[in-house]
Amino acid sequence: PPRYVLDWRFAVSFFVFLWNNAFNVAMGQIMIAMAVSIWFFTKNSEKSKTPVVLRSVKTIIRYHVGSVAFGSFIIAVIQFIRYLMQYFEKQAEAQKNRVLVLILKAVQCCIWLFEKCVKFLNKN
Repeated sequence: PPRYVLDWRFAVSFFVFLWNNAFNVAMGQIMIAMAVSIWFFTKNSEKSKTPVVLRSVKTIIRYHVGSVAFGSFIIAVIQFIRYLMQYFEKQAEAQKNRVLVLILKAVQCCIWLFEKCVKFLNKN
């Protein structure tokens, strides 16, 4: 028997946690990028007068929140699958199934690599 059982409520709340975490990280990255780009393309005589951060936040909320939410959703799905594989690995270890543990470790490695590639593409 499994040491602990996960129900659907825990899975949903954990996925929402992963999605919120990825969304907040992506919003921070896009805010920095937008503020720097607005500052860079502002004329030198107007740089001290322009509210860069406020303008960047308005632009992001108006035009880019959907893209940020979709990208963070993709990352959250990949992370959720990776953590699910970790859960299956712990269950296989508890049942002393070494072959399944090795297969799940290989799958986790592939998912980790895929997650890093998607994060790189999502950031840039």
